[in-house]
Amino acid sequence: MSDFYFDFDPTDHFTLGALGEPGQRTFFLQAGRGIEFVSMICEKEQMRALSEGLLSLLEQVEEIYHPPHRERAKPYEFGLVEPVIPAWRIAQLGVGYDEERDRVIVVVQELVEEGEVAEVARFTLTRAHAEAFAYHALSVVSAGRPTCPFCGEPIDPQGHFCTRSNGHTRSYVQ
Repeated sequence: MSDFYFDFDPTDHFTLGALGEPGQRTFFLQAGRGIEFVSMICEKEQMRALSEGLLSLLEQVEEIYHPPHRERAKPYEFGLVEPVIPAWRIAQLGVGYDEERDRVIVVVQELVEEGEVAEVARFTLTRAHAEAFAYHALSVVSAGRPTCPFCGEPIDPQGHFCTRSNGHTRSYVQ
């Protein structure tokens, strides 16, 4: 019996999608195998960190264990599978590598109230799938509102009050 609430080993669908307008988007990490899917609410910065972590891990794996992968036989579908009904909100993410099977492992933990036991999910991916996901996710998280070149905060369509301008300008509009 698995210790994981969701255990897709292997995972044949692993994606990030966002629903809603920029500034009001809700991000979903979605994984599946066959006809079984799970969607989890996540934060944009969690997915940026996951993507960067995966790319770093893949670089290390290629240096230490294996030559670069060339297994791009099939294109990966990164659309969200409807209906998108979240099982839970993500609190923590972790990545690892199974050298024996040459698979990337993503572990996701549920956000719970203090004192409750969190559910944990595990998803295994090929290196090619993990790399494709990482680039896709970086594209999704960067597709929102533009950021202010001075303070890095998002710029709304009506403008933005930049705290780094020291009061010299009221707003910065892209």
